[in-house]
Amino acid sequence: MQRAVCVINAMVATLFAVAMLSCEDIKVEKNSSEAYLTTTDVVGKSTNCAVVLKAQQGTSYSINISSEQNWATFSNGAIELSDVMTTTDKVVYIYFSKNPSGVSRTADVNVSFSDSTSYSLSFTQHSYDEDVAFERRWAELPVCKTDDRYIYNTHYGAMGVRENVRNYTYCFDSENHASVWVAYPLHSSYTTGSANRNNSDFHYDPEVSISDQANVASGSYSGRYDRGHQIPAADRKCSQEMMNQTFYATNMTPQYYSFNQNVWASLEGKVRNQICADTLYVVTGAWFEGDHDSSIASSASDRSGKECPTPTYYFKALLRTHSGRTGLAISDVRDASQLRAIALWMKHSNTGEDTAIAKTDCITIDELESKIGFDLFPMIDDSIEQTVEQTIDPSSWGLSLK
Repeated sequence: MQRAVCVINAMVATLFAVAMLSCEDIKVEKNSSEAYLTTTDVVGKSTNCAVVLKAQQGTSYSINISSEQNWATFSNGAIELSDVMTTTDKVVYIYFSKNPSGVSRTADVNVSFSDSTSYSLSFTQHSYDEDVAFERRWAELPVCKTDDRYIYNTHYGAMGVRENVRNYTYCFDSENHASVWVAYPLHSSYTTGSANRNNSDFHYDPEVSISDQANVASGSYSGRYDRGHQIPAADRKCSQEMMNQTFYATNMTPQYYSFNQNVWASLEGKVRNQICADTLYVVTGAWFEGDHDSSIASSASDRSGKECPTPTYYFKALLRTHSGRTGLAISDVRDASQLRAIALWMKHSNTGEDTAIAKTDCITIDELESKIGFDLFPMIDDSIEQTVEQTIDPSSWGLSLK
């Protein structure tokens, strides 16, 4: 009996020791300090980035920045910083200049806390081209060339519990009062939701001067030309905020009603049918050069009487993985057979009830680039870019051609 009691006591002591060890482990984990960079991939025109520190108040810390020729420093020009946490969260900014060198550069950031926790971090700043007006490493985004008439902007909105998810990017032509192109990712997460276009109103875009935009607040252009969306409202059912942004004037063009409501609407539906587990990337645009079809006037009046040129052509450029389920970013694909791309170049005209896509409407990405002068899908790896951009297979896109 005495032995049994001893065994029980020993087991209790062991369990108590384990419990104490577990509590201690949890306590150490809870109190351990943390440091991370808000981004490790910095665009060439950025001039700062941030280190986030998390630690108990009173914990001291030191940060050292190592970069070739000390291109990254703190605000006072120093590469070392020591201080004490006065709150449990702190943001420390690292400053540097724009990088027009033509090559990327990397800085190492070493953080040490007085509780013996340390972190080795690094970030890379890419080079920028003086001729590129707007840079983001998004697969849908064309190279944004500098031109005084072009205004670039990205709209962001809510998607479920996430805030500030990218919606679409546009290149707005202030002379034609419309966007040359609108680029956006397309996935079921964007097209699934309760947003209703009946709850959306046409508005000026708050990011562009009203004087440059068409007044599309009520009614069509000249009574015959619809307020034609470039990114369709149906592509943004995920939230009312995102759908509302598709009704901005910067997303509208004067589009002949039969063209908009029939062949163009049919094409938009075919594009949505290509949504896959991997993201589908879309560039939709309007072109204003060249001769108009005889059924299309050269301009139309907005609701304030402003003359707005009508497009001569509309286009779409599409890119996705072939299988649709690789789980790879476009920039990580090294086999041309894993990607497929196509462009559609359609004459703006009174198409009546016709909804069919013509063989002549389908062209390569390479051909579209030569027409509009923009480099599309620059995130495709250079080793396969030519093959991808010069190959089309309309049948793989579900296009039944006349």
